[in-house]
Amino acid sequence: VSLPIIESAGNFYGALNLSMLSAGVASNGGVGQGTGPSVGGQRPMNNNFMVEGVDNNNKTVTGPLVYVPTDATGEFAILQNNYNSEFGHSTGGQFNTVVKSGTNDMHGSLYEYFQNRKLNAIDQKYVRQGITKNPRYDQNRVGGSVGGPIIKNKWFYFGNFEYAPLGQA
Repeated sequence: VSLPIIESAGNFYGALNLSMLSAGVASNGGVGQGTGPSVGGQRPMNNNFMVEGVDNNNKTVTGPLVYVPTDATGEFAILQNNYNSEFGHSTGGQFNTVVKSGTNDMHGSLYEYFQNRKLNAIDQKYVRQGITKNPRYDQNRVGGSVGGPIIKNKWFYFGNFEYAPLGQA
């Protein structure tokens, strides 16, 4: 079954958010080191992140080193326990993202995720403090992807570009 990957515009985690729909996976709640969800009761620092089976771990903050944009994600898999020895160094979740590839047909997409302070409701903690305007938070991510054949039925290409400025005060 192929399901569309839906991402909230307020973050950059892309397909990693899909793992929160799995049994045994929970938000880390800001407890312990690491980025990402808690899998099987383990801390997020015990997770292993891969792109196409290649190590994608940020050794300094224990999370993914590179986030694959949602429009470039072809498949996403999470393994929770009893996995093969090829997934050796982590006791938490094994997250693998597979990037889309080109096909015999030319295809592409353009997208924009837009969020700013005027579109967000004011938080009640600001109202209680007498603050009547949201602080600056402007995010306007734009991108596009294109894929197709180089040599029909033999070689293919796929590329994705994303520009994501973030204005905060």
